[in-house]
Amino acid sequence: MYDWSNNNNPFVFELFKDETGVKVVYDVFDSDDEAFAKLEAGGSGYDIVVLTDKYVRNAIERGYVRKLDKELIPNLKYLDPKFRELEYDPGNNYSVPYGFGSTAIGLNSDEVKDLRSWKQFFDPNYLQKYKRKFSMLEDPPEVVFATKLYLGKELDDWSDSTMEEVKEALIKQKPYIAGYFSTDKYLPGLENGSLLAAHAYNGDVLTMKYGDGFKNISYLIPEEGAIAWIDNLLVPKDAPNPEAAQALINYLIDPLVAAYKTISVYIAMPIPATKKLLPSELAEEPALIPPPDLMKRLYLSPVMTDEKRAKINDIWEQVLAA
Repeated sequence: MYDWSNNNNPFVFELFKDETGVKVVYDVFDSDDEAFAKLEAGGSGYDIVVLTDKYVRNAIERGYVRKLDKELIPNLKYLDPKFRELEYDPGNNYSVPYGFGSTAIGLNSDEVKDLRSWKQFFDPNYLQKYKRKFSMLEDPPEVVFATKLYLGKELDDWSDSTMEEVKEALIKQKPYIAGYFSTDKYLPGLENGSLLAAHAYNGDVLTMKYGDGFKNISYLIPEEGAIAWIDNLLVPKDAPNPEAAQALINYLIDPLVAAYKTISVYIAMPIPATKKLLPSELAEEPALIPPPDLMKRLYLSPVMTDEKRAKINDIWEQVLAA
Protein backbone atom coordinates (compact mmCIF):
# COMPACT_ATOMS: atom_id res chain seq x y z
CA MET A 1 0.00 0.00 0.00
CA TYR A 2 1.25 3.49 -0.92
CA ASP A 3 -0.28 6.18 1.28
CA TRP A 4 0.19 9.71 2.58
CA SER A 5 2.55 10.03 5.55
CA ASN A 6 0.68 10.40 8.85
CA ASN A 7 -2.46 8.97 7.22
CA ASN A 8 -2.76 5.70 9.08
CA ASN A 9 -1.75 3.74 12.14
CA PRO A 10 0.27 0.74 10.88
CA PHE A 11 -1.08 -1.31 13.79
CA VAL A 12 -4.23 -1.70 11.67
CA PHE A 13 -2.24 -3.82 9.23
CA GLU A 14 -1.11 -6.13 12.03
CA LEU A 15 -4.76 -6.67 12.91
CA PHE A 16 -5.54 -7.35 9.24
CA LYS A 17 -2.72 -9.90 9.10
CA ASP A 18 -4.03 -11.64 12.23
CA GLU A 19 -7.47 -11.85 10.64
CA THR A 20 -6.50 -12.86 7.08
CA GLY A 21 -2.87 -14.01 7.09
CA VAL A 22 -2.03 -11.30 4.55
CA LYS A 23 1.01 -9.16 5.36
CA VAL A 24 0.79 -5.50 4.30
CA VAL A 25 3.91 -3.60 3.22
CA TYR A 26 3.11 0.04 3.94
CA ASP A 27 5.05 2.84 2.21
CA VAL A 28 4.35 6.57 2.43
CA PHE A 29 4.68 9.73 0.31
CA ASP A 30 4.36 13.48 0.89
CA SER A 31 2.65 14.72 -2.29
CA ASP A 32 0.02 13.67 -4.82
CA ASP A 33 2.61 13.99 -7.56
CA GLU A 34 4.70 11.22 -5.97
CA ALA A 35 1.71 8.87 -5.86
CA PHE A 36 0.53 9.72 -9.37
CA ALA A 37 4.05 9.18 -10.71
CA LYS A 38 4.00 5.60 -9.37
CA LEU A 39 0.81 4.89 -11.31
CA GLU A 40 2.16 6.68 -14.36
CA ALA A 41 5.35 4.64 -14.44
CA GLY A 42 3.60 1.30 -13.88
CA GLY A 43 5.24 -1.76 -12.43
CA SER A 44 5.36 -0.23 -8.94
CA GLY A 45 4.38 -3.46 -7.23
CA TYR A 46 1.74 -1.65 -5.20
CA ASP A 47 -1.72 -3.15 -4.76
CA ILE A 48 -3.32 0.00 -3.32
CA VAL A 49 -2.39 3.61 -4.03
CA VAL A 50 -4.05 6.56 -2.29
CA LEU A 51 -4.91 9.64 -4.38
CA THR A 52 -6.78 12.78 -3.47
CA ASP A 53 -9.92 13.75 -5.37
CA LYS A 54 -8.22 16.05 -7.89
CA TYR A 55 -6.13 13.22 -9.39
CA VAL A 56 -8.59 10.31 -9.47
CA ARG A 57 -10.37 11.16 -12.74
CA ASN A 58 -7.04 11.47 -14.55
CA ALA A 59 -5.90 8.08 -13.25
CA ILE A 60 -9.16 6.46 -14.37
CA GLU A 61 -9.18 8.03 -17.84
CA ARG A 62 -5.57 7.02 -18.46
CA GLY A 63 -6.31 3.43 -17.50
CA TYR A 64 -3.89 3.38 -14.57
CA VAL A 65 -6.38 1.76 -12.18
CA ARG A 66 -8.70 -1.24 -12.35
CA LYS A 67 -12.43 -1.37 -11.88
CA LEU A 68 -13.38 -2.61 -8.43
CA ASP A 69 -15.28 -5.83 -7.80
CA LYS A 70 -17.89 -4.51 -5.38
CA GLU A 71 -18.84 -8.02 -4.26
CA LEU A 72 -15.44 -8.09 -2.59
CA ILE A 73 -16.14 -4.77 -0.81
CA PRO A 74 -19.51 -5.20 0.95
CA ASN A 75 -18.60 -2.49 3.49
CA LEU A 76 -19.22 0.09 0.77
CA LYS A 77 -22.74 0.12 2.25
CA TYR A 78 -21.38 2.13 5.18
CA LEU A 79 -20.24 5.07 3.02
CA ASP A 80 -22.08 8.35 3.45
CA PRO A 81 -24.40 8.71 0.41
CA LYS A 82 -22.71 12.07 -0.38
CA PHE A 83 -19.49 10.15 -1.07
CA ARG A 84 -21.06 7.62 -3.43
CA GLU A 85 -21.74 9.97 -6.34
CA LEU A 86 -18.65 12.14 -6.47
CA GLU A 87 -17.95 13.97 -9.71
CA TYR A 88 -14.62 12.26 -10.36
CA ASP A 89 -15.96 8.70 -9.95
CA PRO A 90 -19.77 8.43 -9.72
CA GLY A 91 -20.79 5.17 -8.09
CA ASN A 92 -17.31 4.39 -6.72
CA ASN A 93 -16.49 2.10 -9.60
CA TYR A 94 -12.73 2.67 -9.32
CA SER A 95 -12.14 4.50 -6.06
CA VAL A 96 -13.23 4.27 -2.43
CA PRO A 97 -13.19 7.48 -0.35
CA TYR A 98 -10.85 7.03 2.58
CA GLY A 99 -10.79 10.15 4.69
CA PHE A 100 -11.60 13.80 4.15
CA GLY A 101 -10.32 17.06 5.49
CA SER A 102 -9.00 20.44 4.49
CA THR A 103 -5.80 22.34 3.82
CA ALA A 104 -5.55 25.67 5.61
CA ILE A 105 -3.32 27.11 8.34
CA GLY A 106 -1.83 25.60 11.48
CA LEU A 107 -0.62 28.24 13.90
CA ASN A 108 0.86 28.90 17.31
CA SER A 109 -2.08 30.70 18.88
CA ASP A 110 0.05 31.94 21.79
CA GLU A 111 2.29 33.88 19.41
CA VAL A 112 -0.04 34.70 16.48
CA LYS A 113 -3.34 36.16 17.67
CA ASP A 114 -4.34 38.41 14.76
CA LEU A 115 -4.25 36.09 11.73
CA ARG A 116 -7.65 35.76 10.05
CA SER A 117 -7.17 35.63 6.29
CA TRP A 118 -5.15 34.55 3.27
CA LYS A 119 -4.84 38.27 2.52
CA GLN A 120 -2.63 38.62 5.60
CA PHE A 121 -0.70 35.46 4.74
CA PHE A 122 0.32 37.08 1.43
CA ASP A 123 0.73 40.68 2.62
CA PRO A 124 4.40 41.73 2.98
CA ASN A 125 3.44 44.41 5.52
CA TYR A 126 1.79 41.80 7.74
CA LEU A 127 4.44 39.13 7.12
CA GLN A 128 7.26 41.51 8.02
CA LYS A 129 6.63 41.10 11.76
CA TYR A 130 6.69 37.29 11.36
CA LYS A 131 9.42 37.23 8.73
CA ARG A 132 10.53 33.67 7.90
CA LYS A 133 8.23 32.32 10.61
CA PHE A 134 5.44 31.27 8.21
CA SER A 135 5.64 28.52 5.59
CA MET A 136 3.73 27.33 2.55
CA LEU A 137 3.22 23.70 1.58
CA GLU A 138 5.61 21.89 -0.72
CA ASP A 139 2.58 20.87 -2.77
CA PRO A 140 2.22 22.94 -5.97
CA PRO A 141 -1.54 22.48 -6.55
CA GLU A 142 -2.38 23.34 -2.93
CA VAL A 143 -0.16 26.43 -3.10
CA VAL A 144 -1.77 27.59 -6.35
CA PHE A 145 -5.30 27.05 -5.00
CA ALA A 146 -4.55 28.91 -1.76
CA THR A 147 -3.23 31.79 -3.85
CA LYS A 148 -6.38 31.81 -5.97
CA LEU A 149 -8.49 31.99 -2.79
CA TYR A 150 -6.43 34.99 -1.68
CA LEU A 151 -6.85 36.66 -5.08
CA GLY A 152 -10.59 35.95 -5.20
CA LYS A 153 -10.25 33.89 -8.39
CA GLU A 154 -12.33 30.90 -9.41
CA LEU A 155 -10.40 27.74 -8.57
CA ASP A 156 -10.92 26.42 -12.10
CA ASP A 157 -9.74 29.64 -13.77
CA TRP A 158 -6.56 28.73 -15.69
CA SER A 159 -6.36 31.80 -17.91
CA ASP A 160 -2.92 33.24 -18.61
CA SER A 161 -3.82 36.45 -16.77
CA THR A 162 -4.89 34.61 -13.62
CA MET A 163 -1.86 32.34 -13.63
CA GLU A 164 0.36 35.39 -14.01
CA GLU A 165 -1.33 36.97 -10.98
CA VAL A 166 -0.80 33.77 -9.01
CA LYS A 167 2.89 33.72 -9.92
CA GLU A 168 3.40 37.38 -9.01
CA ALA A 169 1.62 36.96 -5.66
CA LEU A 170 3.84 34.01 -4.76
CA ILE A 171 7.02 35.78 -5.83
CA LYS A 172 6.00 38.80 -3.73
CA GLN A 173 5.34 36.56 -0.71
CA LYS A 174 8.47 34.40 -1.10
CA PRO A 175 11.10 36.60 0.66
CA TYR A 176 8.98 36.70 3.81
CA ILE A 177 8.31 32.97 4.32
CA ALA A 178 10.60 30.28 5.67
CA GLY A 179 10.05 28.10 2.62
CA TYR A 180 7.85 25.47 1.01
CA PHE A 181 7.63 22.64 3.50
CA SER A 182 6.02 19.21 3.58
CA THR A 183 4.81 17.51 6.76
CA ASP A 184 8.28 16.38 7.82
CA LYS A 185 9.44 20.00 8.01
CA TYR A 186 6.48 22.10 9.08
CA LEU A 187 5.42 19.89 11.99
CA PRO A 188 8.84 20.04 13.72
CA GLY A 189 8.92 23.76 12.94
CA LEU A 190 5.62 24.37 14.71
CA GLU A 191 6.73 22.15 17.59
CA ASN A 192 10.07 23.88 18.21
CA GLY A 193 8.84 27.42 17.51
CA SER A 194 10.93 28.07 14.41
CA LEU A 195 7.57 28.35 12.62
CA LEU A 196 4.60 30.26 14.00
CA ALA A 197 2.16 29.47 11.18
CA ALA A 198 2.16 26.94 8.36
CA HIS A 199 0.05 26.15 5.32
CA ALA A 200 -0.94 22.70 6.55
CA TYR A 201 -3.25 19.68 6.40
CA ASN A 202 -5.83 19.60 9.17
CA GLY A 203 -4.94 16.03 10.22
CA ASP A 204 -1.35 17.02 10.91
CA VAL A 205 -2.39 20.00 13.02
CA LEU A 206 -4.94 17.98 14.99
CA THR A 207 -2.33 15.28 15.63
CA MET A 208 -0.10 17.95 17.19
CA LYS A 209 -2.96 19.32 19.27
CA TYR A 210 -4.53 16.09 20.52
CA GLY A 211 -1.97 13.37 19.91
CA ASP A 212 1.18 15.26 20.92
CA GLY A 213 -0.38 17.59 23.48
CA PHE A 214 0.50 20.94 21.88
CA LYS A 215 -2.55 22.83 23.13
CA ASN A 216 -1.10 26.12 21.81
CA ILE A 217 -1.44 24.86 18.23
CA SER A 218 -4.73 25.61 16.48
CA TYR A 219 -6.19 25.25 13.00
CA LEU A 220 -7.54 28.24 11.10
CA ILE A 221 -9.91 28.25 8.13
CA PRO A 222 -9.22 31.73 6.65
CA GLU A 223 -12.04 34.14 5.92
CA GLU A 224 -11.73 33.46 2.17
CA GLY A 225 -12.10 29.72 2.72
CA ALA A 226 -9.88 26.70 2.24
CA ILE A 227 -9.43 23.67 0.04
CA ALA A 228 -11.26 20.50 1.02
CA TRP A 229 -9.82 17.14 0.02
CA ILE A 230 -10.96 13.54 -0.14
CA ASP A 231 -8.45 10.69 -0.03
CA ASN A 232 -9.29 7.65 -2.13
CA LEU A 233 -8.15 4.03 -2.26
CA LEU A 234 -7.43 2.76 -5.78
CA VAL A 235 -6.08 -0.51 -7.14
CA PRO A 236 -3.45 -0.09 -9.88
CA LYS A 237 -4.12 -1.81 -13.19
CA ASP A 238 -1.04 -4.00 -12.73
CA ALA A 239 -1.56 -4.72 -9.02
CA PRO A 240 0.02 -8.11 -8.21
CA ASN A 241 -2.63 -8.99 -5.59
CA PRO A 242 -5.93 -7.33 -6.53
CA GLU A 243 -8.16 -9.63 -4.49
CA ALA A 244 -6.12 -9.10 -1.34
CA ALA A 245 -6.15 -5.37 -2.09
CA GLN A 246 -9.93 -5.28 -2.18
CA ALA A 247 -10.10 -7.37 1.00
CA LEU A 248 -7.93 -4.73 2.69
CA ILE A 249 -10.08 -1.91 1.29
CA ASN A 250 -13.14 -3.63 2.71
CA TYR A 251 -11.42 -3.98 6.08
CA LEU A 252 -10.31 -0.34 6.18
CA ILE A 253 -13.84 0.98 5.71
CA ASP A 254 -15.37 -1.17 8.42
CA PRO A 255 -16.84 1.43 10.83
CA LEU A 256 -14.83 0.20 13.82
CA VAL A 257 -11.54 0.17 11.90
CA ALA A 258 -12.39 3.52 10.32
CA ALA A 259 -13.08 5.05 13.74
CA TYR A 260 -9.72 3.74 14.94
CA LYS A 261 -8.06 5.62 12.08
CA THR A 262 -9.77 8.86 13.10
CA ILE A 263 -8.78 8.40 16.74
CA SER A 264 -5.19 7.49 15.76
CA VAL A 265 -4.37 10.09 13.11
CA TYR A 266 -7.19 12.64 13.42
CA ILE A 267 -8.63 12.31 9.93
CA ALA A 268 -12.40 12.13 9.51
CA MET A 269 -13.86 9.20 7.61
CA PRO A 270 -16.81 9.38 5.17
CA ILE A 271 -18.63 6.79 7.27
CA PRO A 272 -21.39 8.24 9.47
CA ALA A 273 -21.35 5.26 11.85
CA THR A 274 -17.88 6.25 13.07
CA LYS A 275 -19.02 9.46 14.76
CA LYS A 276 -20.70 7.74 17.69
CA LEU A 277 -17.50 5.73 18.26
CA LEU A 278 -15.31 8.82 18.71
CA PRO A 279 -14.42 10.57 21.98
CA SER A 280 -16.63 13.63 22.42
CA GLU A 281 -13.71 16.08 22.01
CA LEU A 282 -13.10 14.70 18.51
CA ALA A 283 -16.75 14.31 17.53
CA GLU A 284 -17.23 18.00 18.40
CA GLU A 285 -13.95 19.32 16.91
CA PRO A 286 -14.87 21.63 14.00
CA ALA A 287 -11.45 21.25 12.36
CA LEU A 288 -12.14 17.50 12.13
CA ILE A 289 -15.89 17.40 11.43
CA PRO A 290 -16.85 20.89 10.19
CA PRO A 291 -20.29 22.26 11.12
CA PRO A 292 -22.51 23.52 8.25
CA ASP A 293 -21.37 27.16 8.50
CA LEU A 294 -17.74 26.11 8.15
CA MET A 295 -18.51 23.68 5.32
CA LYS A 296 -19.68 26.64 3.26
CA ARG A 297 -16.10 27.93 3.22
CA LEU A 298 -14.53 24.65 2.09
CA TYR A 299 -14.09 24.02 -1.64
CA LEU A 300 -13.11 20.85 -3.46
CA SER A 301 -10.31 21.53 -5.89
CA PRO A 302 -11.04 21.11 -9.62
CA VAL A 303 -10.44 17.77 -11.31
CA MET A 304 -6.89 17.87 -12.63
CA THR A 305 -5.92 17.38 -16.28
CA ASP A 306 -2.52 17.21 -17.95
CA GLU A 307 -2.97 20.80 -19.15
CA LYS A 308 -3.77 22.08 -15.64
CA ARG A 309 -0.87 20.16 -14.13
CA ALA A 310 1.46 21.63 -16.74
CA LYS A 311 0.31 25.16 -15.90
CA ILE A 312 0.84 24.56 -12.19
CA ASN A 313 4.29 23.07 -12.73
CA ASP A 314 5.30 25.98 -14.96
CA ILE A 315 4.27 28.49 -12.27
CA TRP A 316 6.01 26.42 -9.59
CA GLU A 317 9.31 26.33 -11.46
CA GLN A 318 9.25 30.08 -12.04
CA VAL A 319 8.47 30.82 -8.39
CA LEU A 320 11.22 28.53 -7.11
CA ALA A 321 13.70 30.13 -9.51
CA ALA A 322 12.72 33.69 -8.60
